[in-house]
Amino acid sequence: MMSGPHDSIGRKYGQIAGSRRINDFIYFCFEYVSEEDQRIFVKKFREQPHDSDQIMHTFRELVLGAYLGSKGFRVRHDYAVDKKTPDWCIFDDKPTIIGIVELTNFHIDRITETEIKRKIAENLMAVFWRDGKKDNVERLYHCIRQKADAYHALIDKLRTPYVISVFGEFQASIDFDEVRHCLFNEEIGLFEMYPDVSGVLYFQEESGRYFFKYAPNPQALHILDLPDGVFPAL
Repeated sequence: MMSGPHDSIGRKYGQIAGSRRINDFIYFCFEYVSEEDQRIFVKKFREQPHDSDQIMHTFRELVLGAYLGSKGFRVRHDYAVDKKTPDWCIFDDKPTIIGIVELTNFHIDRITETEIKRKIAENLMAVFWRDGKKDNVERLYHCIRQKADAYHALIDKLRTPYVISVFGEFQASIDFDEVRHCLFNEEIGLFEMYPDVSGVLYFQEESGRYFFKYAPNPQALHILDLPDGVFPAL
């Protein structure tokens, strides 16, 4: 996370997160999202326990939207569309929705997560590893497919681009090549099965920065070009 010589005194929303580094990063992200969305995120952060999985999902939703905003896209969070509230809608200057972006976090499996938490609680060393008995790629495949299914009807109705974003947690050991395998496999590739999915935007955190890679769907019915990049920029 970014850190800086800032404190919360005099800041617009005061202290939002318990961690100073995360607090600084939240304010940095706020530079790229609307004031309405800033207030939505402040409310979410204050209502969710700071040690919960949900608050980290909310934080990554903010990072995703801020990255899109930093690339010049006009975005809104939880914007109501036909009884759904996508993580991010992209608008033109009309404003008309020209894209929907939904985030899925890919976690380690529950058994491994429970074991890690047990070792931490017992003050033992927690080692993160990929267990050959657990098929992370298969779980990732179904994770992306669930998001494709969840918005299929809405995208068919709106006929607008739809992008699924995947955040790869450090413990899960998933990389972009494995994401591409799920999308382009000759027999069960998700892109061919779901032409209404315009692409998949994968990102991961390394040393306080987020690295984004985009895989466009060559079969897409609706095109949305998103750039690869680093946030904050190098």
